[in-house]
Amino acid sequence: MKTQKTDKKAQLFETMQAARKQIEVLSKEQKAALEKGWDIEHAYYSSVLEGSKVDRKDFDELGEKIS
Repeated sequence: MKTQKTDKKAQLFETMQAARKQIEVLSKEQKAALEKGWDIEHAYYSSVLEGSKVDRKDFDELGEKIS
């Protein structure tokens, strides 16, 4: 008997597998751009959790200047 939790885990696993397949076919440049975006996203949310009041737009602009 499947539970809702089991279904969600199965969906997550399927989504992860699909994402991996998509990432595998990206060029080095595309992967680098994707990782850069993830790094900026991670830095933004980390700063928010630490109490930063920097606006999202301003944070994205700072990220672009740095990279």
